[in-house]
Amino acid sequence: MTELFAFIGDAMARSQDPEKIIVTVCENGWLREHLMAAVKDRALLTDALCYRHPNGFYKIKLLSPGADSWALRLHLWDGPVMQSDVHDHRWDFSSYIVWGALLESRFELERGVGATPVFELAQRPLSGEYRYTPGGLGRLRETSRIRRVAGDSYTLDHRVLHRADPDGAYPVVTAVLQGRDLRTSTTVVPVAARDTSSAVGLLDPDGVAQLMERVAERLAA
Repeated sequence: MTELFAFIGDAMARSQDPEKIIVTVCENGWLREHLMAAVKDRALLTDALCYRHPNGFYKIKLLSPGADSWALRLHLWDGPVMQSDVHDHRWDFSSYIVWGALLESRFELERGVGATPVFELAQRPLSGEYRYTPGGLGRLRETSRIRRVAGDSYTLDHRVLHRADPDGAYPVVTAVLQGRDLRTSTTVVPVAARDTSSAVGLLDPDGVAQLMERVAERLAA
């Protein structure tokens, strides 16, 4: 854990390419070693935050120096889910496909025209809910679509609207290296009617450990 934390922290501090960092972390065995160590020593799970995201995947925050800094996360889709909402992010990020395949689409949004509801999202996972504020109407236009498979990596600017959905067999696992927060909210264009809040339930340490073990097995395959 210390070696992985130090490697990412040093590389990010020296402004190295985050995509190269996440590829190295996944392909040199460091991520698997960290997951297996956490499974064996539950004390390492003290800072791990895990919950089912509104877009259907398990989101596991593994490592971070703290607020307003980088974070290493895992995303795990363990079965069929509804198509995800179109959204942007509070931070830039790079992602590595550990297992399975994702279909990623990117969009442009023209506000003030069309009939598609747009929301602004203030994320508060520690309080147990996502809070959505109506942001008017707009029109979406898909600009690209690409299928990403195990071993692929990509980087996304926080301002780009996209969605990423499993494409094929389950599970689908991605590792994500996010940068520091660049704003306080995100834009969400839901695929279905949206309530103004969405509750999330945090997993207990045993549940988190089970998910980590499943991902570690995939990394060893």
